[in-house]
Amino acid sequence: MSIPRQPKPRSGAAWPWSSTTRIMTESEYVLNADGTARDPKAFQAALKKDQAKLDVLRREPETLAVMIGDDIPALQNMLKSAFEAEQARRNRQHKRLSERTTDAQRVDATVPRDTVQLYEQLYESGLQYGPAFRLLRNVHVPESDV
Repeated sequence: MSIPRQPKPRSGAAWPWSSTTRIMTESEYVLNADGTARDPKAFQAALKKDQAKLDVLRREPETLAVMIGDDIPALQNMLKSAFEAEQARRNRQHKRLSERTTDAQRVDATVPRDTVQLYEQLYESGLQYGPAFRLLRNVHVPESDV
């Protein structure tokens, strides 16, 4: 059985579930480690109920047809392709950022950040710093991180 040709995600195309680009934790949208849907039927059913995601998909009719169509292998291949493309993009970005010098990173970090709020966020994520260890006084981040 051959899998019909399917549209490939365009470079820079906005996938409705890629805002996080991590393995999804919502029960219907859970992905396997390779990016395929753990339960493709539940994935499609949830997608059909989610108007916001459908609105994004309607901009690309071929993609919409694969995502909500009957061809499960095509759906899985598209999800896997999008997942791999996003991983590759993140790897390129990580490599590019890791090669920058500290001075170059400082130049981009122009937006001041409240250190009290920063420590509160760290506490909420499980990192607890007592008063003796709260040494940050000035924190700046790039505009893209705001």
